[in-house]
Amino acid sequence: MAGEHCSSSCLTRDHESWGECVRSKGLKAQWLGGTGQSYGDERRFAAENRELRDVVKAGGTIATATQKGFDAAYREAGV
Repeated sequence: MAGEHCSSSCLTRDHESWGECVRSKGLKAQWLGGTGQSYGDERRFAAENRELRDVVKAGGTIATATQKGFDAAYREAGV
């Protein structure tokens, strides 16, 4: 029977299976970095998190760690 396997938010309730219902919604994966579907972006995000954890373990703060990044960006830009 069509619709009995649809998700609760399905508007049409006319799908033969739950998979067909979900595929019709065009869902996509959301990567943790929030920067899009790029494996490289995901790896950069994870590396930044590791660096921040290392700074905090060494006794620093997240504010000092991010400030170093800003300082480097300003030096690179020549400001």
